[in-house]
Amino acid sequence: MARMNKIFFSLVLGLIIIGERQVFAVETQIDDVRILIDVSGSMKKNDPDNLRRPALDLVIELLPDKSTAGVWTFAKYVNMLVPHQSVTSSWREKAKKQTKKIHSAGLFTDIEQVLQQATVNPKSRRHRNSVILLSDGLVDISPDDTLSAASKKRIIEQVIPRLKQANVAVHTIALSSGSDKTLLRDIALSTGGWYEQVDDAASLQRTFLHLFEKSAKRDTVPIAEENQFMIDASVTEMTILVFRQAGSPATLLQTPSGQQIDAKTIDENIRWLNDESGYDLITINQPAVGEWTIQAQFDPDNRVMVLTDLQLQTSQLPNNIVSGEYFDFDIQLTNNDQLIDRPAFLSLVDVSVAQETNNKLVFEENINN
Repeated sequence: MARMNKIFFSLVLGLIIIGERQVFAVETQIDDVRILIDVSGSMKKNDPDNLRRPALDLVIELLPDKSTAGVWTFAKYVNMLVPHQSVTSSWREKAKKQTKKIHSAGLFTDIEQVLQQATVNPKSRRHRNSVILLSDGLVDISPDDTLSAASKKRIIEQVIPRLKQANVAVHTIALSSGSDKTLLRDIALSTGGWYEQVDDAASLQRTFLHLFEKSAKRDTVPIAEENQFMIDASVTEMTILVFRQAGSPATLLQTPSGQQIDAKTIDENIRWLNDESGYDLITINQPAVGEWTIQAQFDPDNRVMVLTDLQLQTSQLPNNIVSGEYFDFDIQLTNNDQLIDRPAFLSLVDVSVAQETNNKLVFEENINN
């Protein structure tokens, strides 16, 4: 599996302004995410429990409102499983019903056709255009190997350049050692995407989470190793993702007042999804201000995602960064999409940058001016 590098910007109350440089507003990008799922017969071996379904369900739940998304399945033919539309509560409900139709009965593996059909109308550069492609096989469109070889050549010589020109980042997942890892890696690297090799379908949920985070922006708050996190008054909604270990007790949340809540708690402001595949997804409207605690085993893939009017707007980091490479990166703080530029407020700013590789801290530095 490829090494997962993460760069974090930690901010308390403000925005950094460097020297006399003028910082302009960064245009908010709309996320456009298209997910392509292999349903060829070989998946019976490589994903016998059809763990593609809960992995896809997780991404569907996490997609932010106002983004656009769609799901395509492919084998010999391409099927638009979930229509490419704006993400709403209604879209999510319909999408999760459709994921039950993911199967492992298709013939052949036509990667060229699904890339062509799913990206025929890429969004404008106001959008962050991303594709997540999962396959466990080789380009295989016919019993005639020469036709399959020609299809692979077209992917390299025609499809990849078109996607790159259209600013579409393709993140690829190779499920099994028998997949065309070289092609899937080349597709990802050539389009500015990320490549992952997964040898066990049980890892699909976490892999989809990582690639989702490269495709769609969600504001998060950090979770300390003691499983505690802070919520301030600007947060109007939070969604907590907790991965459960096999045989572990039920997940509990402790509120700032000390109250414990769980999946059985009845509260109109709490929506608790206890997925049998091994995770809890808890959404709480108007969460209490203060320190919360997740009463479960600490997991570096757990997340706390928030909706807030106070947001850190950033330019986009490249998915692949060469050691020693330099690039400009702008960060700004906004309130209701309006730039905060009051010196009295900005004087309270505290900004730091950190890099993690495979969940291990590489470096951390305070970058206040």
